[in-house]
Amino acid sequence: MSLKLPEDDELHPEWRNEVISFLPEVHRSSLKLASSRTWSIIDSYTLGPAEHVTAIKNMSLEVSENTHERKDMIVVGTAFARGEDISSRGCIYVFEVIKVVPNPENPEANRKLKLIGKESVKGAVTALSEIGGQGFLIVAQGQKCMVRGLKEDGSLLPVAFMDVQCYVSALKELKGTGMCIIGDAVKGIWFAGYSEEPYKLSLFAKDLDYRDVLAADFLPDGNRLFVLVADSDCNLHVLQYDPEDPKSSNGDKFLNRSKFHVGSCVSTLTLLPRTMVSSELVMSSSEEMDPDTQISRRQVLVTSLNGSIGLVTCLSEESYRRLSALQSHLANVLEHPCGLNPRAFRAVESDGTVGRGMLDGTLLMQWLDMSTPRRMEIASRVGANQWEIRADLEAVGGGGLGFL
Repeated sequence: MSLKLPEDDELHPEWRNEVISFLPEVHRSSLKLASSRTWSIIDSYTLGPAEHVTAIKNMSLEVSENTHERKDMIVVGTAFARGEDISSRGCIYVFEVIKVVPNPENPEANRKLKLIGKESVKGAVTALSEIGGQGFLIVAQGQKCMVRGLKEDGSLLPVAFMDVQCYVSALKELKGTGMCIIGDAVKGIWFAGYSEEPYKLSLFAKDLDYRDVLAADFLPDGNRLFVLVADSDCNLHVLQYDPEDPKSSNGDKFLNRSKFHVGSCVSTLTLLPRTMVSSELVMSSSEEMDPDTQISRRQVLVTSLNGSIGLVTCLSEESYRRLSALQSHLANVLEHPCGLNPRAFRAVESDGTVGRGMLDGTLLMQWLDMSTPRRMEIASRVGANQWEIRADLEAVGGGGLGFL
């Protein structure tokens, strides 16, 4: 669109007399609502000049302070980019998708975006997330993370804040706990907690290795809490928060548990519930299952910029040992493309403090492509039965995505 000088600016009345025939062109973003049936655009909302959408999420927010009613809202964070010599600012938009009477010629257009609230803030809004159990949201605006609540008049009231580093690129909450991770584009990852009585944001731990965080998310496993971090070198890091470990300095820093080279830049990390696969259902219904064996109920979906999709799943100690032995054997006996070693490709340079490595599901799945005698031979060499390896590969191969 063409950029025009504002005519209602009281500080620069001389702008009203400006006559410019050749106007500069600036970017202008817009939100579009698409039909789930035909994928046609049924509504749109145009933003201001030089305003870019940097974050958008669906959240369940409290819309009434009296009845404490909650509704699903579309929260949008924007940033105004006007050059390096002008400080950036941003806006927070809260939309509700409402039902309307459609045009008889276009029956799919029965939904519309309704603007519930808009808040202009200092600094670009770079990340959003739901937090706590009261229907509040946490917003990364400039060099601050601020918890806000939606009031009935459409304003977003700040209730707690915390100073952060340079540019927040990832902001995730472990649903219903108030615990959140704050990933910075150049300063690594922070672990913080939000309390409601009184309203407060507190820093628990931080990553002392300054990573370029592209995406991050939680990965709880029983009573252990892990954090997955993707950096700009196409690596995936597994960190653990364990205040009882002496190496964590009473919980002030994360512990490096594993590293894995993905091969492409990770765009999103999403924590998903995991459904039990067929082998786990059989074991849970029988009396042979070890009562101490815990099946992981969470997994993280990984998407990359090249279009690939991956899955990170926690394993039991027995399954890890079986698959680790199988991976080592396959790396030695298979003919790899161009003679390239798959274990060397996934390896990440470290200082030696990292624990056991992550298993490569792509390499392990090649065992299923072999003939039956070959599979039996390799299974006997690693000291496992075929059905045990099949059950392990079913668990790590996307079998737990049954809710989709």
